[in-house]
Amino acid sequence: MSQLSILDPIAVPSGDLTERARRFCDLAPYRNDPFGRRNWGGVLHSLCSYQGKLKPSIAKFLIEWFTNPGDRVLDPMAGVGTIPLEARRQGRVGVGSDLSPLAVSVTRAKLEPFDPSEVADLVADLDKRIADGPELSELIQMVDVDFGFNGPIRSYFQEDTLREILIVRQAFADELEPSPARDVVFSSLLHILHGNRPYALSRRSHPVTPFAPSGPFEYRSVIERLETRLARVLPELENLASVSLHGEAFEADCREVPVSYPIDAVITSPPFAKSLRFWSSNWLRLWFTGWDRHDFEAQPQRYIDVQQRSGMEPYRELARAMHALLRPDGLFILHLGETARVNMAASIRPEIDPWFEIEYAGRENVEDTETHGLRDKGATVAHWYVFARRRP
Repeated sequence: MSQLSILDPIAVPSGDLTERARRFCDLAPYRNDPFGRRNWGGVLHSLCSYQGKLKPSIAKFLIEWFTNPGDRVLDPMAGVGTIPLEARRQGRVGVGSDLSPLAVSVTRAKLEPFDPSEVADLVADLDKRIADGPELSELIQMVDVDFGFNGPIRSYFQEDTLREILIVRQAFADELEPSPARDVVFSSLLHILHGNRPYALSRRSHPVTPFAPSGPFEYRSVIERLETRLARVLPELENLASVSLHGEAFEADCREVPVSYPIDAVITSPPFAKSLRFWSSNWLRLWFTGWDRHDFEAQPQRYIDVQQRSGMEPYRELARAMHALLRPDGLFILHLGETARVNMAASIRPEIDPWFEIEYAGRENVEDTETHGLRDKGATVAHWYVFARRRP
């Protein structure tokens, strides 16, 4: 059989969800070259690095095999918009929702149309704010920079850089009007906030999870590095806008997504059992969105990955909500994790059964997958793909 026929879903009749799902799980097309490469998907999928992001090529093939051009595809736990972006790239309407302000800003930047001239105006405005802004001594009286998960915030940045970061953080939190252009600029700032590459504003750290920084304190201009990052991502965003349908993103609980139109397919990858806590792995970027010490104590209780530690009942509420949004016969596809003690696919099944008929579930062993440079790859030993159809 040729490579083309291996990857081509057309060989399976479009109405036969069970056989198509079985074929998808048996072949795992996203593992074939070039899709199995770590950097597949381009700069837009890396608009902002993010712990726990679904592999973009998995999203590509789920969209390609199980939806049609023009479909509205919703991910109610979108993270940084991997599934909605891939839907948009393939001529679908990508819709995303998440409770995290970090995630929603990045997803909006990938989905919603923006004015490039407004991006330039925003950068110029930030540059002026930095030039005219207060000194660091005044700023740190208003913002707590003496807390953090892997060292205090002030340990990540040279003092002049920290001053610029605090001025820009305040502008986005309190003063700049919401707009898609704002999200493009903000996402780019979030990406360069920390890391181990020359564009990063921090001392040497990890670009995904901000491990304790090392190396000398060096001044790094926020505006210069922001302009460098934008020069890389803007052409891709503008090109996408010229050829694709746009979508939208909401800052909302996955069980309360405020869409007013029927959804054709829900495709989502919920937080895995025993996965790294999103608020600690993304803590420095969440701080930049406006979270303070108190938020890191209070906010996580709202999120489903905390609630599911007491049982899978939250997924019954999710299934009910998705049933209400989906068109008749719409699809609900879940990408789930399995640990030595928790099989999410088995645990979730009775919670979604009242509203969805599961037509196929496939398991993929992932104990051989790469670690992306992280010291702890988590407890996940397998991925599951659950394919369900909306009950009447």
